[in-house]
Amino acid sequence: MIAGCSGSDESEGREDGHGDSDGDESSSSDWPMYGVDLQNTGHHPDARGPDGNEVTERPLLDLNGISFDPVCIVDGIAYGHTTAGKIYALNLETEERLWETERTGYPIVFDGMVYGPTTDMRVHGYDTKTGNRWESEKLESVGGLGRPLPTQNGIFVTTSEEVWRINPNTGEYTQVIEIPPYIGGSNDWPAFLDDTLYTVRGSELHALNVETSEIDWTFEPENKGSMIDSNPAIGDGAVYLASRDQNLHAIDIESGEEIWRVDTDTRVEASPSIMDNLVYLSEPNHIIAVDAESGEIEWEQKSLTGTPVDVIVADNTCYAASRFGIWAYDARSGKLDWKYEIPNESDIGFIAPPVVYDGSIYVSSNDETLRVIENV
Repeated sequence: MIAGCSGSDESEGREDGHGDSDGDESSSSDWPMYGVDLQNTGHHPDARGPDGNEVTERPLLDLNGISFDPVCIVDGIAYGHTTAGKIYALNLETEERLWETERTGYPIVFDGMVYGPTTDMRVHGYDTKTGNRWESEKLESVGGLGRPLPTQNGIFVTTSEEVWRINPNTGEYTQVIEIPPYIGGSNDWPAFLDDTLYTVRGSELHALNVETSEIDWTFEPENKGSMIDSNPAIGDGAVYLASRDQNLHAIDIESGEEIWRVDTDTRVEASPSIMDNLVYLSEPNHIIAVDAESGEIEWEQKSLTGTPVDVIVADNTCYAASRFGIWAYDARSGKLDWKYEIPNESDIGFIAPPVVYDGSIYVSSNDETLRVIENV
């Protein structure tokens, strides 16, 4: 296969590696990536979940593997991956599997393509409609590739000590910037805004300008607490991030200076979400909503059971999923709107952030199944 050209283990593809979509035709309720958008806000103003009067849960797809990541949904098609080594496309209306690949990697949908796998030091993408495969040139680097982040500026991917930009038409790559090595690890998903990539290396958050190839600033907590368990979220002129020093931090996006921090009283392995002037964070048996300007806690809820994965916000509702069920709170007041609790006799548990789409919630479970929570 020629780098930058479409092909497939299944069928032939287009030479430019892109599908028919121009990136502007998708539904307003689409959920194309982790965190909803490139800023990792975790907030979708137009997505709508169950009304909560009476909800039920049912299995939707046998995954033949575990997935701790949320699905992506664009134009009624869900894209996911599992430890079985496949990416799949599922029509949510017909509940039929449209295609699947022989490679795996968390999918992110952009401009008619599903990017994800980074095997053999290449980034792989698939046409959303056909599954036809595209691949980049081989990156001459060691230590493996991070998750690809497609933007209007190109596809960005990190290695242990560099950031690379890949041309999605040709598959060619260029080095953007050298960065500190990730001794102590790195976070899963960088955030991106205004030509700047925000990524974590151990206890440091770096603002990397991909046009000037400079590090604009670096933030590190006072006690050098690692931040690799949390993905940065951008909103209200700040970057929000939790750290192992048991704090939620707000960092000025221009200067890199800390604006405020909130003591979480426990180590948090979750990422914040943002809606308007509120920042949401899940903790074991606990959710807090913090005023984005002042750092004051606006509301907190301890009515849920278990340790939620990342909370998400849609249609003015804050959703949290854990091993024991799903809870839906009014995003502004914190009032419990409804909950679905997994029966005590059941062995299943939810293990990924929920995704809200067209009146339903989609979430994977520990029995290798994609499940849907919907109105009865």
